[in-house]
Amino acid sequence: MFTLPLAATAAVSLATLPAAGWCQSPAACTTPSLGALTQRMGKAWLCTNEGALAQSARQVLDASQTAFTQQLVQLHQQATSPEQAGGLRALARRYEDYQALLAGTPTADAHRQLLGTANEMLTLAQLATGSRAGLPWQARLAARQRLLSQRIALLGLANPAAEPIRRERQSAIYEFEAGQQALHGGADTALRQRLQAADAAWTPLRAAAGAGLAAPLFLSSERLLTAMDTVAEHCARIT
Repeated sequence: MFTLPLAATAAVSLATLPAAGWCQSPAACTTPSLGALTQRMGKAWLCTNEGALAQSARQVLDASQTAFTQQLVQLHQQATSPEQAGGLRALARRYEDYQALLAGTPTADAHRQLLGTANEMLTLAQLATGSRAGLPWQARLAARQRLLSQRIALLGLANPAAEPIRRERQSAIYEFEAGQQALHGGADTALRQRLQAADAAWTPLRAAAGAGLAAPLFLSSERLLTAMDTVAEHCARIT
């Protein structure tokens, strides 16, 4: 039986969830994927005790958790195989642990636990989401870029000086830049304009990624996510 995480069990259903911000078909949805949301939650949580950022970070965390639960419910209802349904149940169970962690305070000691849990959540989300092979390659790549925008910010906030995290962050940076180059290579005029806005948002995030400063990482990653949303929406319409 499918179980929703923690307090969401009693409160959330498709009838009561707000309609804004989610799509009827997760495969073609241009809102951030489950994987991107796992990283965005962690990023936001790490900023909830950062003074002036705290309120905005809490709003982003709450919105991401709501969107995650919405997509989880939809995907389970539309699961195409017993394997996918089982993967979604495993993801929901692990999400309970993630929610319990996110309900606490982001102390320095919690950073390692956060990264480990966020990594597991990302892997489970990717396994459970299913194939998006029916989408144009640009749309699939744009979705990956959105995930990386949040992944890089998370890796810039949680133990950023640790060498394994530094290497992983640098690898994600290289992958994001290669993805932008690929998107530019196949862009029409409208897509090129959207990519230019995303490139402008990427520059400050890249600069902040190694410094571990909460405000520029949080704000620039949110701007980049918004810019990449417009890219993904355009790419989803490419035929």
